[in-house]
Amino acid sequence: MMRTKSTQRGLTLMEVALAVGILAIIATLTWGSIARSFDAYETVTTIDRNYHNVRVAMNRMAKELSSAFIASARRSKGQERRVVTNFRGAPASPFHELHFTAFAHDILRADAKEGDACEISYFGAPDPDKPNQMNLMRREDPRIDSEWDEGGRSYILAEDIKEFKLRFWDERREEWTDEWDTEKSDFAGRLPQIVEITMVILDENKQELKFVTKARINLTRELGTI
Repeated sequence: MMRTKSTQRGLTLMEVALAVGILAIIATLTWGSIARSFDAYETVTTIDRNYHNVRVAMNRMAKELSSAFIASARRSKGQERRVVTNFRGAPASPFHELHFTAFAHDILRADAKEGDACEISYFGAPDPDKPNQMNLMRREDPRIDSEWDEGGRSYILAEDIKEFKLRFWDERREEWTDEWDTEKSDFAGRLPQIVEITMVILDENKQELKFVTKARINLTRELGTI
């Protein structure tokens, strides 16, 4: 009986090296695709977080401004009234400052000796950990006193804001103004009917992105004595 020779043979070193090289190329391409997916996810997440922060901040400011008020007090019977609250919006670059009183305080404890009226401020401040980054700050003091633009607690309302601007609608003059100060005779005893809020951030391409909203103030005239 004749025996046939086997035609099977092992892989040569060249073939093994070629296979390893192909696998390395496939692995590199696959990892590159995964890495780009992670980068895209981080970018989208960052953009969504920034947009969400701005929307939340603007909604909160609009809500608080809608309940803004000014009032006066008497030291004793027969004496002239003394203004104890104010509304002051001061233009500055790139951040406006705004100080006012509003019925916007959240009472968190049942036995707290606090009312719903409070002092509120919005202003810009450098980030303590990132000096080149500016944040929009919010200050609240649940007790209204003579230093109505100081005291209380301040915290970050929105991070990494490039610009914060305000405009005030003067119903009497029927025009927009960049400043409103009830300590001045032109604005004494009244508040703007509408406040326009503008915030600017950078998008994923480092281009400026502007957000604008308007808040209508319900109590535009000075309240009675408190």
